[in-house]
Amino acid sequence: MRRILVLASGLALLALVVAAIGYRNATAEPVVVVARMPLPGLERPVRLILLADTHGGAPEMPRARLERLVGMVNARRPDLVLLAGDYHAARLVALPGRNRLEDSLEPFRALAGPLGVFAVRGNHDNDWTTRIFARAPSPVLLVNANRDVGPLVVAGLDSAALAPDLQKTLAGAPKDKPILLLLHEPEHLEALGPPRAALALAAHTHGGQIWLARLGAPIEWLTEPFPCRRGPCTVNGWPVYVTSGVGTSLVPMRFGVPPEIVELTLEPAAAQPSSGRKAGTER
Repeated sequence: MRRILVLASGLALLALVVAAIGYRNATAEPVVVVARMPLPGLERPVRLILLADTHGGAPEMPRARLERLVGMVNARRPDLVLLAGDYHAARLVALPGRNRLEDSLEPFRALAGPLGVFAVRGNHDNDWTTRIFARAPSPVLLVNANRDVGPLVVAGLDSAALAPDLQKTLAGAPKDKPILLLLHEPEHLEALGPPRAALALAAHTHGGQIWLARLGAPIEWLTEPFPCRRGPCTVNGWPVYVTSGVGTSLVPMRFGVPPEIVELTLEPAAAQPSSGRKAGTER
């Protein structure tokens, strides 16, 4: 009996240590992934920030941490800021206390870029997300809509879990400018038919969130693995860049996949070939 108690105590202690390390990883300052990609039809370079899967809410993503993330983004002075969905908490077990959706969204009002700040909804967002975004002029929430921002068109497709409509999303978009499709779920590209945008930007995967050497991501033990977790990929002919995001889902832990903010420079296609995963990573 004593051996059983000792073993149980040891396992409990190990679980606490693992959870603490995972939590520390999840709440660490994000790495900034610096990448470059060609965008056919683009006439001049555009540097953008892609921020996603913030999953705001205590304890791991309180309002104060979101405000720090916004400060990090603004300090890089991007031309364009894009938010790829999932702004509210998504946990396996609900924690005590009240998480206000306003606290998960209002900090984004301070984001700035000369070409604008745009957002789409993810599978954890809803009509309240839309209402709160509508209270301020920025960010602009694109729900199956597009905006001409000068050198390119930003088209925002609604989440696959809500009401996506690609035809409506692209309706009226100028034909003489490249289209940048912003969406939450990259796997949704498999159902969208032939590519109708120069490049897609997506999130949702968290890069697996917990990635164990030789074992992969535990979430993929239960679901069909999606081959494009992070970085540049091609899905159903669509060129897409996927970010693993900054927040967490189900459990507030990360292993092997640090929180990230993507700084992506889009360049005229003749000037720069695709860079692959990334050109560099900064702290």
